[in-house]
Amino acid sequence: MIYIIIGPSGSGKTLVGEYLKEKGIRELISHTTREPRPGEVNGEAYHFVDEPAFHKILKVEENFYAGNFYGVSLEEVQKKSREGDVFAVTDINGAKAFKEKYEDSVRIIYVESSPRKLRERMKRRGDSRQSIRRRIDTYRKNKEAGQRFYADVILDNNYSKKTLFKMVDHALKSMHGK
Repeated sequence: MIYIIIGPSGSGKTLVGEYLKEKGIRELISHTTREPRPGEVNGEAYHFVDEPAFHKILKVEENFYAGNFYGVSLEEVQKKSREGDVFAVTDINGAKAFKEKYEDSVRIIYVESSPRKLRERMKRRGDSRQSIRRRIDTYRKNKEAGQRFYADVILDNNYSKKTLFKMVDHALKSMHGK
């Protein structure tokens, strides 16, 4: 199974991904042209590359978001999915590309939060005011909340971590049967 996690910046996609890793589901690490945030390690959070290197990689999906390129390489998917369930954090276009290529092996998880919670989380993780404003504007302009309708499951991350993780556990059980 390939789980694709989508949602706006600050919604908790990374938190959901960390929990999936604890459950033994391997992450498909995206390549990005974005600069690392404090504490992010190359090859763990992302494969950080420059733009020319990014465009040479064969990818399942790629997108341009908030001034940077992101994408999951075909090699990453082939290598890690041989070992079992995997997940990737991507945008709606990436989710659609995975669904198109891998069809019934893909389950889409949408993580949602209120705009207030999104701002709080981005501020807490060290995003600049300008970056937060740009990401919230992108969220509104692209009507990202509407992407929930493409999802197999919607996780409401406006409560506690414990509540979110219970929702993830329930979602995994329900999606495996689909």
